[in-house]
Amino acid sequence: MKDRETDLIIQLASNLVNAIRKLEPQFESAFYRFFVEDYQLESCSSYTVPGDVFIVSALDQDEFFVSMNDICLELMQEMEKSPGLLLITVHKNFDYKIEFEYENMNKWNISLLDGGIGIPTE
Repeated sequence: MKDRETDLIIQLASNLVNAIRKLEPQFESAFYRFFVEDYQLESCSSYTVPGDVFIVSALDQDEFFVSMNDICLELMQEMEKSPGLLLITVHKNFDYKIEFEYENMNKWNISLLDGGIGIPTE
């Protein structure tokens, strides 16, 4: 992985932790899912607290989503990947993991609709 890609990933994880800590200082885990294909992109985020899950509102947190989407787009361009999907998971102790997918664009959905549990699913 190139230095610029590594810098972008660290920036994404840091931005996610900072944004979620502002919403809920006692969060356990947070998730950010980003999808891009051609000129279409989609992103969503959620976080957990003991016993509950919350979806991050794109309307209320628009600056967060715009910033994260911009960084994700730059990362995918650096990696020369489209279509592409990424999932960032951060924990309250600041451990983080990033995963990529280039075939199954339905992977890791984050939703509370249709029986969703608000955390990424296969």
